[in-house]
Amino acid sequence: MAKVLVVGAGIFGTMHAYFALKAGHEVTLVERDPKPLSASVRNFGMIAVGGRAAGDELKVALRARELWGELAQQHSELTFRPSGSILVATSDNHLAVIEKVAQYPDASDRGWKALDRKQVMEMNPGIRGERVTGGLYCSQDAVVEPDRVLGEIRSIMHENPRFEYLPGHDVVSVDETSDGVRLAIRGGKKVSGDIAFVVPGADHSSLFGEHLDSEPLRRVFLQMARLENPGVTLTTSIANFDSLRFYPGYRGEPIDELEPVRPLVQEMVMQLLLQQRVDGTLTMGDTHVYEEPFPHEMREDCYDLLLDEAESILGTRPNITTRWQGIYSQNTADLICVRKKVTQKIMLVTGPGGRGNTLSPAIAETSMKEMFNV
Repeated sequence: MAKVLVVGAGIFGTMHAYFALKAGHEVTLVERDPKPLSASVRNFGMIAVGGRAAGDELKVALRARELWGELAQQHSELTFRPSGSILVATSDNHLAVIEKVAQYPDASDRGWKALDRKQVMEMNPGIRGERVTGGLYCSQDAVVEPDRVLGEIRSIMHENPRFEYLPGHDVVSVDETSDGVRLAIRGGKKVSGDIAFVVPGADHSSLFGEHLDSEPLRRVFLQMARLENPGVTLTTSIANFDSLRFYPGYRGEPIDELEPVRPLVQEMVMQLLLQQRVDGTLTMGDTHVYEEPFPHEMREDCYDLLLDEAESILGTRPNITTRWQGIYSQNTADLICVRKKVTQKIMLVTGPGGRGNTLSPAIAETSMKEMFNV
């Protein structure tokens, strides 16, 4: 068995550490910050299988969903909820589109089912908007708690004496040596091992920037918010109708025939996603900006539009309690991710887009197979 070093303790790095440990290796997980602070904790926690592109992406998402289920079954402390999602229609025309989408050839693989208004409200009593006409249910979708799941998985790994976690260790270089690999930590510390996975997230320059420069990668800026507890339980994740335009799994003639989107939705590439946290509050988003330099200010008109959409679905308008922005790494070539061997002993993995929770277990599983030729 090898000593595996993983640089970056977001969801991708954490899953690489988990699967390396599961395979019997000794694992050291290294994190630059005192605790992970980037995209892995600034998201909805959604494991969104239903909207994945047909073909390889859907296959990987289904495998990842299976692995999440296995992990939760083995470790009851993991706050994994296989609660599904409802993409909500607020007009008869939109419901007609959903009914056509629900007839796609791979609909059963995704767990899709078209619902009328009564069925939506029976499945999720928190959806009470007067304009709601129905929705698309996806049974394969699930959710974790983004501010908890990394710590929960690390706690699982800490039960194994072969696991070590080094937060607050800024890796400045990763080098192959004659007998393995070596990390140089800011301040002079060295960490040695046999194999290294470098999982840099949206930092495309600090480590192996010269390799990432030639890859089809970009960074994406988004803004999100936390809403107060609406006083009702939302039993599923929620998306608005604009999500049909955003996710590749819905592509097809019904979507091609849709009316143009509203100007702000088009400008900011917006959709409404709502996810209730275990404390009852709601995570709401999101917007997408693809061209750098990114803005340093967050736009209130975007929040107003998202709140309007939330109110049309929930029948109530919760107040915003906190706002934040995030940046994630996305590949632009319809790849599952960018996975590159820098040397025979060092592998770079990044660029999943906004699919970290959705795909990370299966991507990490594949990384292990490719690195160890199994």
